[in-house]
Amino acid sequence: MKLLKSLSALLLLVVGCASTGDAAESNGAKVVEAAAYAPMEIFAPLAGRTFKGDGTGPGGEPIIDIVNYEFILGGRAFQATHKLKDSAYGGRTIFFFDEGAKKYIFHYFTTAGFHTTGEVEPTETGFTASESVAGHESIVEVRSEIIIDGDVIRVAAKYIDKNGDTAEGGERVYQPVEHAILFFDAADAAIGAASE
Repeated sequence: MKLLKSLSALLLLVVGCASTGDAAESNGAKVVEAAAYAPMEIFAPLAGRTFKGDGTGPGGEPIIDIVNYEFILGGRAFQATHKLKDSAYGGRTIFFFDEGAKKYIFHYFTTAGFHTTGEVEPTETGFTASESVAGHESIVEVRSEIIIDGDVIRVAAKYIDKNGDTAEGGERVYQPVEHAILFFDAADAAIGAASE
């Protein structure tokens, strides 16, 4: 609940703030160490953690989704990598704070070949997200509500198709689990290079 209550207040404090650095000595040369990038601190309670989501997908079928969260790019961006259990489908979302627009922007890339671009807004209970979908056969927009209650994350989504019709996108409840390796990116690259 601490995260939820501080989201709005934190946003007011950090909008327009830039990261600063402290100088340190290293072998006689000054090295600037970047301080934490303040706007991204709202994601800190999720960083370095893995969650398992039980629920339903767009057609109402049961699914289990595993997601790893981490800061990347020296804390300037936040990444969520997910994969459906017993499925090849997964994706990676990268969130960042757009200083010019004063908004949280994200890009989502999937193993299915489509991708999305959207905005996420902090709320009293978590976040809302809206995203435009490119490359999908029927879905053009997704709207989600993310509710965070302690260590439990609830996600409900709605899909908008090319005709403008809205359909329920399923609901999932996520709880913390042990860290999981979802994709073997480095290994895949090494195996691909070796096979060539």
